[in-house]
Amino acid sequence: MKNVIQSFLIALSMLRLHKLRAFLTMLGVIIGVMSVTMIVMISSGFQAYINGEFKKLGADTMFVFFDPGRRNRGQNLGNVNKLTTQDIKFVMQRVQSLDIASGVMNLPAQKVLFGSKSVDNPQIYASDENFQELNRFTMVEGRTLNAHDIASQANVAVIGEELRDRLFPDKKAIGKLIMLPGIALEVIGIVEKTDFMGDNTGRMLLVPITTAQKKWVGGERIDIMMLRAKQGVKVDDAMQSVWEAMMIRSGNKPIYRLDSRESILKVFGGVVGAAGAILAAVAALSLLVGGIGIMNIMLVSVTERTKEIGLRKAVGAKRGSILTQFLVEAGTLSLVGGLIGMSIAFGLGQLVSIATASMHWPNKTGLEMPFPLMAALFSAVFSAMIGMVFGLYPAMSAARLDPIVALRRE
Repeated sequence: MKNVIQSFLIALSMLRLHKLRAFLTMLGVIIGVMSVTMIVMISSGFQAYINGEFKKLGADTMFVFFDPGRRNRGQNLGNVNKLTTQDIKFVMQRVQSLDIASGVMNLPAQKVLFGSKSVDNPQIYASDENFQELNRFTMVEGRTLNAHDIASQANVAVIGEELRDRLFPDKKAIGKLIMLPGIALEVIGIVEKTDFMGDNTGRMLLVPITTAQKKWVGGERIDIMMLRAKQGVKVDDAMQSVWEAMMIRSGNKPIYRLDSRESILKVFGGVVGAAGAILAAVAALSLLVGGIGIMNIMLVSVTERTKEIGLRKAVGAKRGSILTQFLVEAGTLSLVGGLIGMSIAFGLGQLVSIATASMHWPNKTGLEMPFPLMAALFSAVFSAMIGMVFGLYPAMSAARLDPIVALRRE
């Protein structure tokens, strides 16, 4: 142990003695560790961002879509050609593990008016009293839809903050009537603007689904069935039960598509994780390049210090001591490079966090870059091991030198 510590101190002295040469030698390792650490930081940052985005709206929400393209070739649809409000009742009766459900209609964008103010392309949805809970929307003023609005086919609407600001510059929207082609709606609530994966609720306009179906667009069609499992029930188990119920509903025709925010989150997480791992592996190749540079400089060092090696052997130094000294020097050279690369990556990560926060990208708080301490330490240790592996041959060359030959060499 004492020999290792002495060798480490000698290695630090050599670094101070040949600063520029040591830096150029370490450059490959510095770039490698910095790249790996930065990629892990960016990957972790995006992972945290995606998790946060899905947490806003609830990862436990499931979706059912009508997707006739999934049926077998030549298989007809029978009398099923859409999702309806009756499908919701059927599923809720059949699947005991479900807590709440909601049908959603996506209505085409139409001009909404209030006095001389207008907005051309609001995001118009028709749904029921469970829509707000399933999407975790926050009300900043007024109230959301309730069961009475649905039962009475009320002419009411909940709008987003951006829509309110454009139609009502004084922000006094509650109780006012807004006009759309063929219908007038009273504003009863304002939804907080929530960003989600580049989209937001600022331009949302929500009306009771019964009002849309009976007074406005007609029919019982819905575009999406939203469901949530009871507390303690796994989303995958609930989705399987819903799928079985929908197969009974359609006469065993695979004309529906089921999804959940949890499964979408897993896909996003898998893609980000895989991309990060591949990029980190590619970046790690520069560590090998750095290792070759260390081997080169250590061979030069052995040549330069031949007389020193011969003198040490002449006074009784064993091969193991010489081998240890040069291995520790190679490892120290690589470790210092790894620590420098780690420090640079940490600084760059902080700059990225500050820059994205100032630009409010990809959301208001920016992209947080958590420093992966364990990954960084692993990279630093790995870089030291790379240095020792590539320094093994020069160290063995030094240990094998004949002391008499070494002392006679000019």
